[in-house]
Amino acid sequence: MARLRWRRWLGAAREFTTNQKAPAETVFADVQTGVIVREENAIPAPLSDLEALASGRIVAARALGVADAPPVHTLREIEEVGLPLGYRSSTAAPVAVLFDPRVVPPATAESLSEYSRRVLGEAASRPADPRFCALLFEELADHPRPELVELLPRGAQSLCDVGCSAGTVGAAWKQGVPAGRVTGIESDSRAASIARHRLDRVVNADAFVALEALGREGAEFDVFLFGDILEHLEDPIRALCLARRLARPGARLVASVPNIGHLSLVRDLIAGRFDPLPAGLADVGHLRWFSRGFLREALEEAGWHVEDIRGHPGAAAPETEPFLASLADWDKLDRQGLQTYQWIAVAVARE
Repeated sequence: MARLRWRRWLGAAREFTTNQKAPAETVFADVQTGVIVREENAIPAPLSDLEALASGRIVAARALGVADAPPVHTLREIEEVGLPLGYRSSTAAPVAVLFDPRVVPPATAESLSEYSRRVLGEAASRPADPRFCALLFEELADHPRPELVELLPRGAQSLCDVGCSAGTVGAAWKQGVPAGRVTGIESDSRAASIARHRLDRVVNADAFVALEALGREGAEFDVFLFGDILEHLEDPIRALCLARRLARPGARLVASVPNIGHLSLVRDLIAGRFDPLPAGLADVGHLRWFSRGFLREALEEAGWHVEDIRGHPGAAAPETEPFLASLADWDKLDRQGLQTYQWIAVAVARE
C-alpha cells in the first residue's frame, strides 16, 4: 500500500523494486527523479513541482507525525487539516529522500541496498526541506490501554493476551495482580522480543498456530484478551473458538475492535473515498470489519456469552457536530455508533 502511494506520488511508470541485490545502475537507469523510503509506515504528503524540487539535489523529507496532529482518522481528513502536522525531528537517517540520481550516480556493480545506504547517508547530513513531507504513522502499538486493563478481572490467575504486541497491556494487568501470569501471543518478532521482558511467556507465532500449540500442551486460562487483533485475522471466529477450548470454567474474555461505522469512515464513503493507511481505522492490515452487532455474533458463535459491549469514543472526528446535524431528520441515525472509535466486548465462556 505504501509503495503504491509513493509510486503515484512520483508518477512512476515502474513498480518499486524490492530486490535489494539488484544493480543500482539498472534500477535508476534513465531516472531523473528518485526516492528512497526508509520507513515502511510513511506515506508522502501532497507536493507540487516535484521534479523542480529534486533537480540537482538530495532532499531529506520532513517527518510529520500523524499522532501529533489534531484528531484525524482518514487520509481525506489529514488532507483537509492541512500541513504541517507535528514535526518529528530525529538524528537518525531520514524517513525518505528525494534525489536526482545524476548528483549521486550509482557506482559500477553497486547494489540497490548499498546505493540506498549511501544516498541516505548523504541526506542525513543535510537539513530537511519543509516542502517535502512524509506522513509518519506509529509502527509499534505500545499503549497502556487503561480502558482494557480495567475490564480484566483482578481475581484471575492466568491471562492469554492474543496479539499482545509489546506486552504493555498484559504488564499493566500484572501490576495489579502480582500472582498473575501472562502468556502473550505475537506474530511480529520485534514486538515479541520487547514483550518477553514484560510478560511471563511470549509465543512468537501466528495466532492460530500458537493457540493450537497451547492446546496440545494442555494449557488453560481464566482470562483472554483480544486487543485490536480480531480485525487482522482471516478467520476471527476460529481464533475465538480456539481460545474457548483453552478456557477454564467461568473464564472471561475482553476484546476490542475498530468500529466500521465510525463517522470518519462513513463520511469518506459518502464522499466516494476509502484510502487504506498504515494504521488506524483504515489500517491496510484489516482483513475483517466489525460493527457492534457482528462482534456480538462472532463471540456467541465461538462459544462465548456476551455480557456487555461498550463504545470507546477515541478522539472526535473533525466537524462531527455539523455532520450529525445534517442528518438530524433521519430517524435511523445512530449518533452513538458514529461517534464510537472502538467496540469493547466482555464475555464469559459458555458451559
